[in-house]
Amino acid sequence: MDALSKPRSASTGRYNIRAIERAIAILNLFSRERSLMTLDEITRDTGLSKSTAFRVLATLEQHGYVVVDENSGKYRLGAIFLSLGAAVLTSTNLRKVASPFLNKLKSTLNVTVLMGAPVDGSLVYIDRKEAPGPVHISSDISWRRDPIHYGMLGMVLLSSWDDEEISDYLKENKLIAYTKNSLTKVDQWLQRVKEIREAGYVVEFEEAIDGVWGVAAPVKNSNGEVVAAVGVAQPISAKNSVLVSETIGSVTRCAEAISSELGYRSSGSF
Repeated sequence: MDALSKPRSASTGRYNIRAIERAIAILNLFSRERSLMTLDEITRDTGLSKSTAFRVLATLEQHGYVVVDENSGKYRLGAIFLSLGAAVLTSTNLRKVASPFLNKLKSTLNVTVLMGAPVDGSLVYIDRKEAPGPVHISSDISWRRDPIHYGMLGMVLLSSWDDEEISDYLKENKLIAYTKNSLTKVDQWLQRVKEIREAGYVVEFEEAIDGVWGVAAPVKNSNGEVVAAVGVAQPISAKNSVLVSETIGSVTRCAEAISSELGYRSSGSF
């Protein structure tokens, strides 16, 4: 391998490109708590001149890394980071580790199985195992579901946030009624979060899609952090107490098995 093709350590400063460093400095300003920023805020916090910051932002916008929010005129991260985030999740072997367990769950229940992960405050599907049946979920890999609280997977992921984050999120985001059973009040959501944490899973009946009920459970890493959620959807016409109980058991065992493979050791709490 020659000198040009040989990978080099990222710690080496010899090959740093100033324009890229400026772009990285700008991108590093964004976070869940600070998702929108003005040009003045960006120039202040990076120390760049306004003209330089504007040129860097224009280039980032051209390539989809930032966009200008239509309502506020402020800058926010572009949707390309959702795909990049999903790629990172896949590259860390989460999908590879989970795949055999998801296939087993699909075979056991004969239903489509979904796995989603939180990326920049949104839900991104990172795997799907399709099974024949009356319920078909349109959720392409790396496809964004926004807001994060939509559906059974979103409920599980949202429940992993701390109480203050959840309250702020629910107050700042419109709670849409997707069906007549959808939760549209903050106090309803906080009660549901409490129930999910106590049970270790969620069961929802036609709260996201009419005619569909589902079960989802969290997947945790070695640090006990919820890194994904696994869920299945069933037709409401097939609902009965025995099937609900069997589905809960199968889904939670699947999530626990994946978590165990990731190094998680149960502490008995969500």
